[in-house]
Amino acid sequence: MSAPRVTATDWALFFVCVATWGSAYAAVHVALQGGASPWTITAARMWMGTLLLHGILWAQRARNGEPLQTFTITPRLVLLGIAGGTAPFALLSFAQLYISSGLTGILAALTPLMVGATAPLIAPEERLTVTRVIGLLLGFAGVVVLTGPAAFAASGSTMLPGILAATGAAASYALNALIARHGEPIPPLEASAGWTFWGALLATPFMLLMPSASPPTPVAWLMIALLALGPTALASLAYFRLVRTAGPGFLTQANYVLPLWAVTLGVIAFGERVEPNMFAALVLIGLGLFTAQGGWRVFRFA
Repeated sequence: MSAPRVTATDWALFFVCVATWGSAYAAVHVALQGGASPWTITAARMWMGTLLLHGILWAQRARNGEPLQTFTITPRLVLLGIAGGTAPFALLSFAQLYISSGLTGILAALTPLMVGATAPLIAPEERLTVTRVIGLLLGFAGVVVLTGPAAFAASGSTMLPGILAATGAAASYALNALIARHGEPIPPLEASAGWTFWGALLATPFMLLMPSASPPTPVAWLMIALLALGPTALASLAYFRLVRTAGPGFLTQANYVLPLWAVTLGVIAFGERVEPNMFAALVLIGLGLFTAQGGWRVFRFA
């Protein structure tokens, strides 16, 4: 079986994921400043997202005269909720108590490498070719260049717990991509509604144990609502469509572009400085995506 052919629609959905997930950093930043705790943001955005998605799903099923089926595929949806939401969100929050956000981003960018190494086990068409390995390594190098040496400065007494937590989050995201790819296809809307429900349910106890110190401001709730609409609901629909049409290896390369998008948004929204390493990272990440997807074949002689 040949590797999935990446279409223009796939690329469009890929950048929808990048834009929404990458914008989440800025929205979380504003929500935290507005008094919301990390677990309040996590649980609330998933509850809002799952209510929106279930509302759309209910309307679709009612129009077609079909019953809801999210509970018939519960085991996979629970796993997706844990591996794609509760576990990595908790691990990344814990990691940043010990290491810088830059180093956390570098370790999270291990996800495409992990998926590239393991995807052929469940999807033989996801071959780990030499050019794909080179592309993945170029993309990872771009993330390292983007964050710079300051990323490796310790922010706690020891870096080891943070490194282990961030690496665990990357592994969790990789596992989530493989679970989504394995088995019978789940319609994107049903998969999105299901995993957000179980992710929200599993995150709620943490929100109750670690609530916000003071009531979040209206601006914080607005940011949480935007997180629910874009990075949670819209990106989830694009995610489950892409993991089937283009494969998990292609989709997880968004982890390389996300830091670049987040830094660019920081420049635009918060007036942060444009550093020379941003341009070098842009070249490396772009070249990595181009190489991993076999873009060089366009220039071959017939």
